[in-house]
Amino acid sequence: MSMLKTAAAGMIGFAVGAGAMMMPGNQKWKRQAQRQVDRMIRIAKSW
Repeated sequence: MSMLKTAAAGMIGFAVGAGAMMMPGNQKWKRQAQRQVDRMIRIAKSW
């Protein structure tokens, strides 16, 4: 079950990362997105 949640968090992270890459080089936004993804992964691991 936790594997499923980790996979879901990974997919969300990938989607956010892909969206950040498609945006014209807004570094601040990209860093913010990366922090958000890291937080999601931490939350997913603690479930």
